[in-house]
Amino acid sequence: MNSRTMTVLRAGGAFALVMATMGPGAALAQPVTSAPIVLQGAGPYHRLTLPLAIYGSAAYGDLRDLRVRNAAGHAVPYAWLRNEAATPRTASQDVPIFALPGSEGGTASADTSLAFTVRPDGSLALDSKAAAGQRQASGAAQWFIDLSQVKGSLLQARFRIAPEAQGLFAFRLEASDDLRQWRPVSGEEQLVRLAHGGQTIERLAVDLGNLRTRFLRLRWSDPAQGARLTGVGIDSVQEVEPVAPLEWSGPLKPERCTTDYCDYLLPHGLPVQSLRIDLADVNTLAQVGISGLSDPVLAAAAAAATSAQPVPRNPLYALRHPQRRPVPLPDRPDESPLVDAVVYRLAQAGGEARSPVLALDGAVYTRLRLRTTGPVSVLGATPPAISVGAVPRTLVFLAQGGAPFSLAWKAAPDAAGTVEGAVPGAPLALSTLIPGYAADKPVVADGASVTLPTAAVTAVVAAAVQPPIPAVDGRDPSRKWWLWGALGVGLLLLAGMAWSLFASLRKDAARPD
Repeated sequence: MNSRTMTVLRAGGAFALVMATMGPGAALAQPVTSAPIVLQGAGPYHRLTLPLAIYGSAAYGDLRDLRVRNAAGHAVPYAWLRNEAATPRTASQDVPIFALPGSEGGTASADTSLAFTVRPDGSLALDSKAAAGQRQASGAAQWFIDLSQVKGSLLQARFRIAPEAQGLFAFRLEASDDLRQWRPVSGEEQLVRLAHGGQTIERLAVDLGNLRTRFLRLRWSDPAQGARLTGVGIDSVQEVEPVAPLEWSGPLKPERCTTDYCDYLLPHGLPVQSLRIDLADVNTLAQVGISGLSDPVLAAAAAAATSAQPVPRNPLYALRHPQRRPVPLPDRPDESPLVDAVVYRLAQAGGEARSPVLALDGAVYTRLRLRTTGPVSVLGATPPAISVGAVPRTLVFLAQGGAPFSLAWKAAPDAAGTVEGAVPGAPLALSTLIPGYAADKPVVADGASVTLPTAAVTAVVAAAVQPPIPAVDGRDPSRKWWLWGALGVGLLLLAGMAWSLFASLRKDAARPD
């Protein structure tokens, strides 16, 4: 073998070494993240609700690369819960209410439950003495709400107050199943009816967040300023599988604002069901429209794939907006109008009146657009921050193999653009995972929990405080710059080897044979 051939082989070997060095580096630049799973019960099936923060650290919004692994590192079978469950049924009904006085100082009496008897069907009845006192009372410090005949989870309570009632009425809700042990439902809520200049602002509905309970107790924060309730309506939903509690993101600042709208970047893959708008300035009121923005390419493909109108995934949205379907605009297929509302933050004698949480359709959007009627400055000198609420996804897995089990996600795509290991460990249908599964019956499974790594949660919080400018290719910026750097170094090495090769070839050509 002559020297010229040896030179070419050395150069080719160096080139292969550079490409081999760059290849594994590219694959490792997007590492797999894992978190330990804690099992509850003997199994063999376990139900695991994922923390909402996982969307901020997952490589894919649909969590297609999620895997459940055993102690040996092998992927175990799992399925998404509720994907095949029977269609939920919503219902609305008026429920019995009872006005009761408070004890001295305006607080609720500890023995007010003694005024009730429970009928054979589980509903409440006042004894004759308490009923006489109720008829004579001019006001009530607290109200009992009998939900014993309501089936399913509670979506919202719709309060009706006396026609003459005007103002801000603050209260707290408590729940009980036995009229003795009470637990808070949420923080302080408000009923609002304000009239000015011929316009009226009302807020008489309160979200109950899929609560399950037999009784509610409403206690006015200031009993002397409480309103007289004339009725309460309850909207509920019956679902085969229990619904996980709603979770909220951190405050999201606008990514950009123009003259008449602001855009907010959302964690990718997050199915938004609720929206809270935090106005920065007091005494601000504005008419706004909320739209969901999708990736233009994906939105066009979805529009071409189906002509049917999408059905809202949030039953509360369907109840509040029965005639509205989030259909993309004809001239802007990436934008779907969701809600028109009045947002406000007003100073009142009883405290600040703030606009309520808005129900959204539960779909996945890249951004939310807050469009104003008039200049965006009607929202205040500083654009508002928003928070979005979503119900976390739940999966069921088979505890196959030895513990401990772990959750793994963010697998790097291979050269073909697919997820490594997409077939082994990919989610199954519930009917495949659980022999004899019936869509009209809940899955029998023990509990499980997972805690995300601190770094993943910290990244989500940081992204919520200051949303990043999205990369063009949607990949991790650190990975992109690392790859560009590796590519630059590789090109420099190749240029040096090419120069050395040509120099050697010139010397060989000049040397006499």
